[in-house]
Amino acid sequence: MRQLSTLLRGEELENLKGQVMKEGGRVLPPKSRWELFRFEVLDYKGVAYSSGKVVYHEPLIPLIEKSLIERLGIEIGSDEAGKGERSGPIVVAAVALDQDDRRFLRAGGLLESKSLSKHRLLELADMVEGRALALSYKVVTPNQLMGMWKRGKLNDLLTEWHLQVVSDVFDEVEASRIIVDSFDEVRLREAFSFFESRGVEVVIESGADLKYPSVAAASVVARRIYLEKMDEGIKWA
Repeated sequence: MRQLSTLLRGEELENLKGQVMKEGGRVLPPKSRWELFRFEVLDYKGVAYSSGKVVYHEPLIPLIEKSLIERLGIEIGSDEAGKGERSGPIVVAAVALDQDDRRFLRAGGLLESKSLSKHRLLELADMVEGRALALSYKVVTPNQLMGMWKRGKLNDLLTEWHLQVVSDVFDEVEASRIIVDSFDEVRLREAFSFFESRGVEVVIESGADLKYPSVAAASVVARRIYLEKMDEGIKWA
């Protein structure tokens, strides 16, 4: 039987225990120092780790989803793939999700793209695209990058591309919060100040793909498109 994994926060882990008991299951003691607890519902099992990672049999998705807490409102997350890679394009993506979308995707095993196998990445990318309220991406080929790149200016370009895809999504779905996986907080904060002036909360945070599901979703979409472009032969000469 297939196992999935996702990350739960402290209160969500407590919620999970409650949901297990509500479904007539059992919360069991850990079997190693890395575990918090184990759980069983019918013939399905799961393990919660001290890192917040939870591994569970696929039929337990509804149980996990009921345990998750997401603040109300539409959130736009953005991330990129291909920056610093030795081959291929740079892809920047933005995804809009509401609280129900975020819970659904997290319970279905959404994690940031670097921790996923290729098969699982493609599967989750389809799930994200099926649930997203809006999404946008930009592909910059190696030839295009070389035509505009100047030493020390890559962060300026990345800032411009993140702003472009987020603005495209915001034009379709007005969000209450925008989250960008930070590579240069000063540049990004200045570029996104326009949204703050309109009352939108802007979060610029390094490692945001590990913490915020909308950014993890954007990372999955960007990585999938990056791999597709690589397969099409869009690479460094």
